[in-house]
Amino acid sequence: MASKFVRSATAIAAASALAFGGVSVASAAPAGSLGGLTGSLGGKKDLDVPQGDKVKLGNVGGPAWNVDVYKQVHGATTVAPGATVKTRVLIQGVKGKTRIDEILEWMPKGFKLVKVERIKGGLLGDGVHELGQGEYAVTENKDRTEVRVSWEEGLLIKQKPTVDTATPLLLDFTWKAPEKEGTYKNGAGAKVGAAVNNNKVFDNGTPIVVKKGAAPAGSGASGSLSGSLSGS
Repeated sequence: MASKFVRSATAIAAASALAFGGVSVASAAPAGSLGGLTGSLGGKKDLDVPQGDKVKLGNVGGPAWNVDVYKQVHGATTVAPGATVKTRVLIQGVKGKTRIDEILEWMPKGFKLVKVERIKGGLLGDGVHELGQGEYAVTENKDRTEVRVSWEEGLLIKQKPTVDTATPLLLDFTWKAPEKEGTYKNGAGAKVGAAVNNNKVFDNGTPIVVKKGAAPAGSGASGSLSGSLSGS
């Protein structure tokens, strides 16, 4: 009986240690397995690498905690009607370890959301996670389609993710372009754990041009995340 108790206690302790270790690694690894464990079982380990310019949209937060919001197109910014357009929103810590309460991406009405992806940590490491419909909210706001994403992470103690200068957050959004030709403004924003200026939305993302005869495949891209931040 005593030996059974010892084995059970040891197993529980090992599981707890592994779980806490998973929490530590998941929170320490940026949203793109720039180092860490071996990744989740099967599936992609890294998000695709964007090819477009990374544009700083603005800063959110106060003097103690604040972040910069960036947006990037994965490939061509001039696409054919109905083509795929893939964008990235990157939240980069600037001052302090800043809590991220919500990330927002918006495109003009007419663009149809296909999927949202992020890196998700687990006991066996990080991997690409396609969000279910219950993990984000899509709303129409005047002439915009807004996608709001928020989550908690941690295997035992759930809490909002945080960023700092070494640990950004990334979200990739895949859209279907409208059939109507034109030049479409877009943007992104964030809500953070700061006392002032804690919720901002920007409209200065790289415009998407929809034009007949343009790239039919749109702005999809492939590749691993490793090194995608090195030129930032």
